[in-house]
Amino acid sequence: MILQTKNGKTYFVNVKISNTEQKENKNDIAAVEKLFMAYSANQNYNLIYACFGIIFQGIRIKFDADYLKVFSPQFLPIYVNPRNDKIQAFYQHKPIVRKRKDFLSLLVKNSKSIVLQKQ
Repeated sequence: MILQTKNGKTYFVNVKISNTEQKENKNDIAAVEKLFMAYSANQNYNLIYACFGIIFQGIRIKFDADYLKVFSPQFLPIYVNPRNDKIQAFYQHKPIVRKRKDFLSLLVKNSKSIVLQKQ
């Protein structure tokens, strides 16, 4: 995770990569408990994901200059994998604008986590 500051506001940036030559699948984005705790504990917590595309060429790996997806988990379509309690999403998605409290409520509602259910 990388910490960035801009105009007095702090952003946490998590970098991911994706093989752009394969069919796009839902990917694990983050553990629900971890997101819930971070967003609940700090009202100024801002998380951004930057997903870079890669292409495998034999034993070489090349960055796909045309592929960059940037998003915040707060604005993801929420799907929580019941097997591992992680938010899953396509890197390419239409954002859903929602308030922090609405995001936290969705995490609690969709999580199977014992810790979140006690909140």
